[in-house]
This record gives sequence, structure tokens and C-alpha cells, in this order.
Amino acid sequence: MKKLSLILVAGLLIFQVGCKEDDPIDEPSGPGESTSELLVAKFTAAPVMDGDIDGMWGNAQKLKSTTEVPTLGARMTYLNSDGENKEEGLGLFAPYNGEKNNFTMRSGTYGDDIFFLIEWEDTDDSMDRQSWYFDSNDSKWKQEHKYANDANDKFYEDKFAFLFPIGEVAGFSSASCYATCHTVSSIATAKDKHTRHYLNGVNEKIDMWHWKRVRGTHNDRVDDQMMTYDDPSKGSGANGRHGDTDGQSGYSNNSVTFNVGGVDITVPKYIDPNRTSYFWITEGEAGTTALEVMGVDANGVLTLSDNSLLDPTGDAGFTKSTGNKRVPSVVTRDFTGGRADISIKAVHTGSGWVCEVKRKLNTGDVDDVVFDKTADLPFGFAIFNNAAIAHGIKTNLTMKFAQ
Repeated sequence: MKKLSLILVAGLLIFQVGCKEDDPIDEPSGPGESTSELLVAKFTAAPVMDGDIDGMWGNAQKLKSTTEVPTLGARMTYLNSDGENKEEGLGLFAPYNGEKNNFTMRSGTYGDDIFFLIEWEDTDDSMDRQSWYFDSNDSKWKQEHKYANDANDKFYEDKFAFLFPIGEVAGFSSASCYATCHTVSSIATAKDKHTRHYLNGVNEKIDMWHWKRVRGTHNDRVDDQMMTYDDPSKGSGANGRHGDTDGQSGYSNNSVTFNVGGVDITVPKYIDPNRTSYFWITEGEAGTTALEVMGVDANGVLTLSDNSLLDPTGDAGFTKSTGNKRVPSVVTRDFTGGRADISIKAVHTGSGWVCEVKRKLNTGDVDDVVFDKTADLPFGFAIFNNAAIAHGIKTNLTMKFAQ
């Protein structure tokens, strides 16, 4: 009985100590957050690439930050085709200046692969990329502007980009993507841009991952590109951005030019006359459900491959900005070779994007960064919100690998 009393007393003491109000309560710390560091976790299994966030992502530290579109100088030349011979006084990134996107990024490895989960706020799934419309006032087929002139003139796609240095790139660790930006004071050739990406050293290289909502989502690929040296004496013509050496891009322009009475007229190459609200034409649809345009007359009437005629005059479906028959600007196809190394599943939730990205730690391609688990890696990240070139930037980011 004495032994039992001691146990009860001990139990009572433990209970009493555990109930003291001043004692701290231990809470699981979790993986934590950072505004500048991406800590790559070690997964025990591969996440499913479906855009649905698996539980394992809860074990990866969150990089939470914001991209912002910088303000650049005036365009100094025309960028849209209907502005020919006019100097556009708008800034190069106008009217996107100052736009911000909050994002969260996580990463993990399993086996030979590295995975990224990227989420950012965006209420609109932007797909209306330079759609073809018909201008009845001058009987011409035209495209929505590539470069927006105002807030209601945005007809492009959502995108994001990573920059990873391959080896040593001068200035990148401190300036990130700004180390690749070069601005000139004059335009050498009309439609050149005054700010270009290229590297200063002939042996330097950056791995660029460029996801494009219209041109990559249909076949779940991120365009694998790179930045290299270019001769700065070219001025505004210098440009060091390229696709990886090996492989084919996943898209081509949906356009064709005919000479009509000595005048070159450019129109859509393929069109599906029975379809509305479509934003790309797949390679399999081109020439089948999307008929090939065989000719055009001076009034914009198209001759299609089934010998039918399509007269857009007076058809509200082909109206600029609002017509639901407007024609896609691209034909999509599979990325191949080195351009196809990066897979993605991108899902728009209604309030933002959820993107799961996968690539080999080492692809064996000299144009690709090798992710070394023993070394830190500086990188840059950008979000393009319905924009061709105006991108929100986040610099001075670093990848570290959990050991």
C-alpha cells in the first residue's frame, strides 16, 4: 500500500507541475519561412505532379516574398506594328509599372529530381495573347497589341521565369537578373528595345526557365532557355537570350503573308470557323479542325482549305478586344530535346496560380545548371502578369539544400 501511495503522489506532483500557468508549452516549430532563402527539403517520395498540393510540401520551408515591376525609360521607338514611324513615349514596362505579386515558393528533392511548388496571387487566367481580329474600317486583319499602351490594352499571357547561373557569372550573386540587363541611350534599328539581356563574359552562361501559360501549359512544359554573351558594340541590337542549343520550341506563329495586287497582307494561317473563345491551335488541329488559309482578297475575305470563303466584315465575333471568334496567335506543339527538360503542372484556382515544376538535378546538358546539394546557389525569379516583357522581379534569392 505504501508503494502505491508513492506512485499516486508522484503522479499528483507531475499533474500539478504540468498545470502551472507559467510553464511554456512546446509547439512544433515546423519548417519555417524566409523572405530570401529557398531551403530545399529532402522528400521521402516524389510529389504527384497534378497541381494539387500534397501533404509532403508541408515539410518544406516557404520562401514568401513579392515581385515588383520596375519603371524603365521611354521606349524611344515603336514596338507595336500600328505605331510605325512614331516614337512611343511610354516607358518600356508601362502600363505595368509598380505592379506587385505576392508569391510563395517551396522546393524538395527525391532521387535524381528536384521539385518546385510556386504559388502566386492572380485573379485572372490570362490567355488572350495577341488574338487576331478584323478591322472593318480599313478591311484588314490585325492582332491585339503585344505591348500594352494602357491598362485596358493587355492582351498577352501569364508567365514566370527563373535565372540560375551556370558557374561564375560576374555580379550575379549581388544583383541577380539586373547583372544581365544592359541599357543603351539610342535605338540602332526600329523596334529594338533599349534594354536587353546578355552577359559580359564570353564564357559566362545562365540557365533560364521560362514558363508561358499559352505556349507551355497544353503540353506541360517550361521552355528551357539560356542567356549568354553578346557583343555590346551592337548597341540596342545586342541580345544574349536564346533557347537551349538542342531541341525545338513548343510553338510557332499562326500567321501567313500573301501578296495581293503588289501589297503584302498578313493574316492568320489557321482558323477554326466553328469555334469561339479559343486561345491556341494545337499542331494536331492545324489543317484539320482548324482550316488552313489559302488566300485573302483586298477586302479581307479568306479562302480556306475546304474551298469555303470566310467574310469577317460586319461579324461582331471578329471585333477587336471583345469578339469571341478572334483567332489565336500561336500554333502549339511539343517541346523536344534540351528545350523539354522541365515539366510543369499549372493550375489556376480562380484567385491565383499553383505550379508544380520538376527537373533532373543534373540533365547532362551543358546549357543547364547542375543543382549541387553541397553548395548554395543564387537565383532570380520574375512574374509576368498578362505581359510580354514587363515583369515583376525578385532579386537576391539563394537556394540552400537541407543536409
